[in-house]
Amino acid sequence: MKKILNTGLTAALIFTLASCDIFKIDNYEAPNASFHGGIKDAQTGELVETDIQNGSAIRAYELGWPTESAQTWVVMQSGEFRNDMVFAAHYKIEFINGNFYPFTIDDMEIKKGDNQHDFQVTPYIRVKNAGIRREGGSIVATFGLEAGRPEVKLASVRLYAFTDMYVGEQVKFDISGATQNFSPARDIDGETYTLSIDLAANAAHFAYNRNYYFRIGALASVQGVGTVRHNYAPAVIIPM
Repeated sequence: MKKILNTGLTAALIFTLASCDIFKIDNYEAPNASFHGGIKDAQTGELVETDIQNGSAIRAYELGWPTESAQTWVVMQSGEFRNDMVFAAHYKIEFINGNFYPFTIDDMEIKKGDNQHDFQVTPYIRVKNAGIRREGGSIVATFGLEAGRPEVKLASVRLYAFTDMYVGEQVKFDISGATQNFSPARDIDGETYTLSIDLAANAAHFAYNRNYYFRIGALASVQGVGTVRHNYAPAVIIPM
């Protein structure tokens, strides 16, 4: 009798599960749009480079839902972005905690299919007239800086080095002497800066015959804008 009862309960359980939602086919639409473009300096038209890790990002909220949660769309190191898995909809777009002044677009429509858009921004610092070269046993960088707005001050500058193109604040060799920190932060006044890396003193990092990547970065000090990230000049490849 006990065996018959257990069989009946099992059949009832299967019937209950089969009739509930977990066995229904998911009929939600797939993403039907792509969204791509660049983060560009409104003054120069140049892409505003960032870090591939922990750099500038787009925060997007799809409008029309009871709870509008943030989606984070990554900005590539070059300052370009691309997301091919977007739902056509209206979005609030936020830029915060980047290397340019934050702003919000309250309602931006992304349509079905391909959507291209460039965001015009004001970077905290522009790295100007950058040059990186090998001079004997050293890598030498010279450059100027320009503040995006008058209140921007300079916290530090650094010559970064690494073995691939993603060199920057998050991906770098630990090299002493390639950084200048300013405390308190100083005005940006058109000075020409020089930074260098002594190759012999850092031989453990440059021990192989291969290409190495070098990049100039500057960190601004700005009040009331959230987290400030580094501004950069494009990376330069130097073979060893």
